[in-house]
Amino acid sequence: MKRINVLIAALAMTITLSAAPIALGTPAEAELAAANAPEAQEIGISVSGNTIRVTGAAKQTLVVYYVTGAKAATYNIETEDQTISTNLAKGIYLLKVAKQVRKVSIS
Repeated sequence: MKRINVLIAALAMTITLSAAPIALGTPAEAELAAANAPEAQEIGISVSGNTIRVTGAAKQTLVVYYVTGAKAATYNIETEDQTISTNLAKGIYLLKVAKQVRKVSIS
């Protein structure tokens, strides 16, 4: 029993230690890192007929879901402005790229 208590205590310390935030050295270093970080580009998703256009999402994946939540298709986005012709049936779909999600109508 004592061995279990020691293991639980060690595990609790590990969780506590790993949950601590990681800070950048000085405030000046943090400011410099923020200034040198690439700007977050907004991802655009638009649909025209059976064609999906995705902008600002190079090297990402577009996942298409039925409204039921089942995956309908997956496409790799290779460029910053990519047009994808789909063979999806007419209907309502959810499109997800990174953290962007859009509800669209394919016609």
